[in-house]
Amino acid sequence: MVDEQFKQQVDAYVDEVWEDVVADIDRLVRHDSVEDLAAARPGMPWGPAANGALVEAERMAERLGLEVTDVDGYLGFADVPGASGPERYLATIAHTDIVPTGDGWSFPPLEVTRKDGILVGRGVADDKGPFVLSLYAAAFFARRAAAGDELPYTLRCIIGNNEETGMGDVPYYLERYPEPLFCFSPDAESR
Repeated sequence: MVDEQFKQQVDAYVDEVWEDVVADIDRLVRHDSVEDLAAARPGMPWGPAANGALVEAERMAERLGLEVTDVDGYLGFADVPGASGPERYLATIAHTDIVPTGDGWSFPPLEVTRKDGILVGRGVADDKGPFVLSLYAAAFFARRAAAGDELPYTLRCIIGNNEETGMGDVPYYLERYPEPLFCFSPDAESR
Protein backbone atom coordinates (compact mmCIF):
# COMPACT_ATOMS: atom_id res chain seq x y z
CA MET A 1 0.00 0.00 0.00
CA VAL A 2 1.35 3.41 -0.95
CA ASP A 3 1.74 5.86 1.90
CA GLU A 4 -0.97 8.56 1.71
CA GLN A 5 1.52 11.37 2.40
CA PHE A 6 3.72 10.12 -0.46
CA LYS A 7 0.72 10.12 -2.83
CA GLN A 8 -0.06 13.70 -1.83
CA GLN A 9 3.56 14.69 -2.51
CA VAL A 10 3.40 13.09 -5.96
CA ASP A 11 0.09 14.81 -6.76
CA ALA A 12 1.46 18.20 -5.64
CA TYR A 13 4.61 17.65 -7.71
CA VAL A 14 2.62 16.79 -10.84
CA ASP A 15 0.49 19.92 -10.37
CA GLU A 16 3.66 21.99 -9.90
CA VAL A 17 5.55 20.74 -12.97
CA TRP A 18 2.83 19.81 -15.48
CA GLU A 19 3.17 22.88 -17.73
CA ASP A 20 6.97 22.46 -17.68
CA VAL A 21 6.50 18.81 -18.71
CA VAL A 22 4.35 19.83 -21.69
CA ALA A 23 6.85 22.55 -22.67
CA ASP A 24 9.71 20.03 -22.56
CA ILE A 25 7.77 17.51 -24.63
CA ASP A 26 7.21 20.30 -27.15
CA ARG A 27 10.95 21.12 -27.17
CA LEU A 28 11.71 17.52 -28.12
CA VAL A 29 8.86 17.17 -30.60
CA ARG A 30 10.22 20.18 -32.51
CA HIS A 31 13.31 18.10 -33.37
CA ASP A 32 12.77 16.21 -36.63
CA SER A 33 15.03 13.52 -35.19
CA VAL A 34 15.01 11.01 -38.03
CA GLU A 35 18.16 8.95 -38.52
CA ASP A 36 20.42 10.15 -41.36
CA LEU A 37 23.42 7.84 -41.68
CA ALA A 38 24.65 9.73 -44.75
CA ALA A 39 25.30 12.73 -42.48
CA ALA A 40 26.72 10.70 -39.57
CA ARG A 41 30.06 11.67 -38.09
CA PRO A 42 31.94 11.13 -34.82
CA GLY A 43 29.72 12.13 -31.91
CA MET A 44 26.65 11.97 -34.19
CA PRO A 45 26.47 8.34 -35.33
CA TRP A 46 22.77 8.61 -36.24
CA GLY A 47 23.16 11.99 -37.95
CA PRO A 48 22.79 15.59 -36.79
CA ALA A 49 18.98 15.62 -36.52
CA ALA A 50 18.85 12.65 -34.15
CA ASN A 51 21.79 14.09 -32.23
CA GLY A 52 19.97 17.40 -31.80
CA ALA A 53 17.16 15.65 -29.93
CA LEU A 54 19.65 13.70 -27.79
CA VAL A 55 21.47 16.90 -26.82
CA GLU A 56 18.14 18.59 -26.04
CA ALA A 57 17.16 15.66 -23.81
CA GLU A 58 20.49 15.75 -22.00
CA ARG A 59 20.09 19.50 -21.37
CA MET A 60 16.64 18.87 -19.90
CA ALA A 61 18.04 16.25 -17.56
CA GLU A 62 20.82 18.60 -16.42
CA ARG A 63 18.32 21.40 -15.84
CA LEU A 64 16.29 19.01 -13.68
CA GLY A 65 19.34 18.33 -11.51
CA LEU A 66 20.21 14.86 -12.78
CA GLU A 67 23.78 13.66 -13.39
CA VAL A 68 24.10 13.37 -17.18
CA THR A 69 26.47 11.25 -19.25
CA ASP A 70 26.64 11.37 -23.04
CA VAL A 71 27.85 8.07 -24.52
CA ASP A 72 29.68 9.29 -27.64
CA GLY A 73 26.45 10.57 -29.20
CA TYR A 74 25.04 7.05 -29.47
CA LEU A 75 22.77 7.66 -26.48
CA GLY A 76 22.95 9.21 -23.03
CA PHE A 77 21.76 8.70 -19.51
CA ALA A 78 20.78 10.72 -16.47
CA ASP A 79 21.24 9.42 -12.93
CA VAL A 80 19.78 9.98 -9.51
CA PRO A 81 22.55 8.48 -7.37
CA GLY A 82 21.40 5.95 -4.81
CA ALA A 83 23.02 4.01 -1.99
CA SER A 84 23.94 1.18 -4.39
CA GLY A 85 26.36 3.30 -6.40
CA PRO A 86 26.45 3.47 -10.21
CA GLU A 87 27.19 -0.22 -10.85
CA ARG A 88 23.91 -1.53 -9.37
CA TYR A 89 21.03 0.50 -10.70
CA LEU A 90 17.42 0.47 -11.84
CA ALA A 91 16.66 2.05 -15.19
CA THR A 92 14.11 3.44 -17.55
CA ILE A 93 14.86 3.51 -21.26
CA ALA A 94 13.04 5.69 -23.74
CA HIS A 95 14.09 7.16 -27.07
CA THR A 96 14.24 10.53 -28.76
CA ASP A 97 14.42 9.45 -32.41
CA ILE A 98 11.34 9.30 -34.64
CA VAL A 99 10.17 7.87 -37.94
CA PRO A 100 9.52 10.40 -40.75
CA THR A 101 6.41 12.50 -40.18
CA GLY A 102 4.68 11.42 -43.38
CA ASP A 103 1.40 12.81 -44.68
CA GLY A 104 -2.08 13.07 -43.24
CA TRP A 105 -1.50 15.23 -40.18
CA SER A 106 -4.40 17.43 -39.06
CA PHE A 107 -2.04 19.42 -36.82
CA PRO A 108 1.59 20.51 -37.27
CA PRO A 109 3.52 17.28 -36.61
CA LEU A 110 6.64 18.93 -35.18
CA GLU A 111 4.98 20.83 -32.36
CA VAL A 112 2.69 19.86 -29.53
CA THR A 113 -0.98 20.66 -30.04
CA ARG A 114 -3.49 20.22 -27.22
CA LYS A 115 -6.79 18.77 -28.43
CA ASP A 116 -9.56 17.52 -26.13
CA GLY A 117 -7.14 16.80 -23.28
CA ILE A 118 -4.69 14.97 -25.57
CA LEU A 119 -1.23 16.09 -26.68
CA VAL A 120 -0.70 15.60 -30.42
CA GLY A 121 2.63 15.67 -32.29
CA ARG A 122 5.19 13.28 -33.81
CA GLY A 123 6.80 11.41 -30.92
CA VAL A 124 4.40 12.54 -28.18
CA ALA A 125 3.42 8.92 -27.45
CA ASP A 126 6.41 7.17 -29.06
CA ASP A 127 8.55 8.07 -27.24
CA LYS A 128 9.42 11.67 -26.48
CA GLY A 129 6.47 12.23 -24.13
CA PRO A 130 7.14 9.11 -22.05
CA PHE A 131 10.84 10.00 -21.98
CA VAL A 132 10.12 13.46 -20.56
CA LEU A 133 7.78 11.94 -17.98
CA SER A 134 10.51 9.53 -16.89
CA LEU A 135 12.91 12.47 -16.44
CA TYR A 136 10.44 14.35 -14.29
CA ALA A 137 9.79 11.22 -12.21
CA ALA A 138 13.55 10.93 -11.67
CA ALA A 139 13.71 14.62 -10.77
CA PHE A 140 11.03 14.02 -8.13
CA PHE A 141 13.26 11.37 -6.53
CA ALA A 142 16.33 13.61 -6.91
CA ARG A 143 14.49 16.30 -4.98
CA ARG A 144 13.64 13.81 -2.22
CA ALA A 145 17.26 12.61 -2.15
CA ALA A 146 18.46 16.20 -1.73
CA ALA A 147 16.15 16.43 1.29
CA GLY A 148 17.81 13.34 2.82
CA ASP A 149 15.63 10.53 1.45
CA GLU A 150 18.28 8.66 -0.58
CA LEU A 151 17.11 5.91 -2.94
CA PRO A 152 18.42 2.42 -2.15
CA TYR A 153 19.48 2.01 -5.80
CA THR A 154 20.71 4.49 -8.37
CA LEU A 155 17.93 5.41 -10.78
CA ARG A 156 19.11 5.82 -14.37
CA CYS A 157 17.08 7.28 -17.24
CA ILE A 158 18.64 5.90 -20.42
CA ILE A 159 18.11 8.22 -23.39
CA GLY A 160 17.95 6.01 -26.47
CA ASN A 161 18.56 7.58 -29.86
CA ASN A 162 18.25 4.75 -32.40
CA GLU A 163 15.15 2.72 -31.52
CA GLU A 164 13.20 3.35 -34.71
CA THR A 165 15.79 1.92 -37.10
CA GLY A 166 17.67 -0.83 -35.34
CA MET A 167 18.56 -0.10 -31.72
CA GLY A 168 22.27 0.15 -32.42
CA ASP A 169 22.54 2.37 -29.35
CA VAL A 170 21.71 -0.38 -26.85
CA PRO A 171 24.59 -2.78 -27.71
CA TYR A 172 26.94 0.22 -27.68
CA TYR A 173 25.76 1.04 -24.16
CA LEU A 174 25.98 -2.57 -22.92
CA GLU A 175 29.57 -2.87 -24.14
CA ARG A 176 30.48 -0.02 -21.78
CA TYR A 177 28.16 -0.28 -18.77
CA PRO A 178 26.71 -3.11 -16.69
CA GLU A 179 23.12 -4.13 -17.34
CA PRO A 180 20.56 -2.62 -14.99
CA LEU A 181 19.11 -4.83 -12.28
CA PHE A 182 15.70 -3.93 -13.70
CA CYS A 183 14.76 -1.84 -16.71
CA PHE A 184 11.37 -0.41 -17.67
CA SER A 185 10.52 1.14 -21.02
CA PRO A 186 7.55 3.52 -21.14
CA ASP A 187 7.50 3.12 -24.94
CA ALA A 188 3.86 2.20 -25.25
CA GLU A 189 0.43 3.68 -25.58
CA SER A 190 -2.33 2.78 -23.14
CA ARG A 191 -6.01 3.05 -23.80
